[in-house]
Amino acid sequence: MNQEQQEIRALFHIVEQTAEIAEDSTLTQSFKEGERRCITQFNNVLERLNEMEAIPADLFDPLPDEATFSEISIACHHLAAYLNEGVDTSTDLKGMFANFLGNRLGQNFSEDMKDASIDVLIRKSMPDFFVQTKLEDIKKTFNAVDEGNITLQTDLGNIDIHTSQTNVIDVVVRRSAQLKIDKSILEILNDLEVDFDEQDENLYIEAKFKSNKRYWEKMANRFDIHFDITVPKNCVVNLKTGQGDISIQDVDGNTNANSLEGDLSFENITGTVIGHTSKGSVKVNRCKGDVYIRSTQGNIEVSDNTGVVDVMTSKGDLHCMGVTGNIDGTTEKGNIVLTNCKGGANLKSTDGTIEVENDGPVTAKTSEGSIIASFSGQPQHDSLLDTTGGGITVAFIPDIDVNIDAQTSNGKIATEFPVAAVVHGTIKVGELQGHIKNGGPLMRLRSIGGDINLKQKDM
Repeated sequence: MNQEQQEIRALFHIVEQTAEIAEDSTLTQSFKEGERRCITQFNNVLERLNEMEAIPADLFDPLPDEATFSEISIACHHLAAYLNEGVDTSTDLKGMFANFLGNRLGQNFSEDMKDASIDVLIRKSMPDFFVQTKLEDIKKTFNAVDEGNITLQTDLGNIDIHTSQTNVIDVVVRRSAQLKIDKSILEILNDLEVDFDEQDENLYIEAKFKSNKRYWEKMANRFDIHFDITVPKNCVVNLKTGQGDISIQDVDGNTNANSLEGDLSFENITGTVIGHTSKGSVKVNRCKGDVYIRSTQGNIEVSDNTGVVDVMTSKGDLHCMGVTGNIDGTTEKGNIVLTNCKGGANLKSTDGTIEVENDGPVTAKTSEGSIIASFSGQPQHDSLLDTTGGGITVAFIPDIDVNIDAQTSNGKIATEFPVAAVVHGTIKVGELQGHIKNGGPLMRLRSIGGDINLKQKDM
């Protein structure tokens, strides 16, 4: 065994000892103030292994300062399972697992080690007491009228809305902890109170923690709360979760979903779609009504929608595909892409590229990016493409009839179409005014610092 292997073996034993301390504390509640020491020890070992290039970069994450003994133990098991592949630690590992996991795994461990992959070893390193545990589901059934309303507000949890052909609302609330032995999480889950209130045609559901303490926020990744709700197709749906994803499918009524830290998904909605999320992305697919979406730090994707689309994100991309209604899209730090769209488009990006494939009129402005536009038919209205920090490329069908007003500073203008220029006074560099064929709606093109190109589409 060379010097490097000896050092890795020594580091393995440190991981072994750290895991033992963490698991003993989890089971006996001893060493309550020792998390920080274990976290530091694990992170130091991880740093040294990375320096030695003994493990792939970014395969293992350092433990955060708030990691629990349970999380420390799992991290140690994962790292130990990987180290076993590169260093002959099978005897030590067998003994360690026998101590931690009991004889059940140890009896067949040698056979498992012969051809087991890393992911298999990791799964085998999880003892029974680490397996997820579930509390009893909360189940409620309510009679509903056609076009009734359901409103759900919860501190956290994922929400799924499905539909049925009956006038019944079925609610199932599932609660589970990642680790059976995580007593603090089980206490949090038991502290969750779900209230149901029927008022005429409305059902109100509120889920909150009885203690009104916010301590659960730092541990939200250690448990799951899931609302699975079936509603009549004509139901009006209003949902809000503090932390969690929301999915709504096949609803004919209006829908409104709000999540502070989760993704939103709307599919096959006939009514109006309204969605707000601060730290999540949004997908809207096959909806027929108008769509209003706001996201602070996520991407927005809308496909095959027939209504008006009004979308805005601060730090994400916008992508619309097969939309036939008018599109109003804004992003501060992201790109905008329209593919095979039919309605008008009003697009703005502060720092990003805009790509448009659209039949209707287009107004597109970006401060730091290029604009690429493609018109698959004869425009019926004027369009404006304006960029401060990039070029403009516009593609038309060969038999297009439009007027051109193009200006660029510090750039060139090139055209694949004959343009009958209109000249008044001195001809200026970087300007082109005229018409293609018989003329038509005005294409106003403005660029500062980029070229302008007029191209023919391949038919």
